[in-house]
Amino acid sequence: MRYLILVFIITAVASAVFSQSTTVEQPTEPFPFNLSLYKPDSTVVESTEIFSKKNNATLVAFWLTTCFPCANELDAYNLNYETWKKEYGLEIVAVSMDLAERFRKIEERLATKKYAFPVFWDRIRAFRSIMPGGLNGYPQVFLFDKKGQLVWRKKGYLQGDEIKMLEELKKLN
Repeated sequence: MRYLILVFIITAVASAVFSQSTTVEQPTEPFPFNLSLYKPDSTVVESTEIFSKKNNATLVAFWLTTCFPCANELDAYNLNYETWKKEYGLEIVAVSMDLAERFRKIEERLATKKYAFPVFWDRIRAFRSIMPGGLNGYPQVFLFDKKGQLVWRKKGYLQGDEIKMLEELKKLN
């Protein structure tokens, strides 16, 4: 009897984990949002200006300066960005979720790493109340289609995850 219960539990958990949902929970505020973000030079820019290219798919990558997987993911995106932009029209925007005392670390990171895509800082961490799941863990990426609908998201980074994102991007074209 215990064996049957164990098999039932494993089956239920496995089906929940491996089932593929076709719907993705949308953010609480519509893309391109309505938030103030900071450039590395401390100037403020509105998210509606950043995400104004509605004719392109947009990948928003949330990261922290203390997160090694975040750095690896941004580096992987940076290596491929120009190709993805040219072939699929993809825009990438990186948003740091660091606390205020870590802002200088963002500047230091950008001084040593030149990213082809823009990087911003969410000083008050407003995206946490907008994005599905509350951004509980980093890195997290969200892929929006040309109409601003969230079509794919993931949390964490393993080498090769950018290939999974590319597969999702190809579905949009």
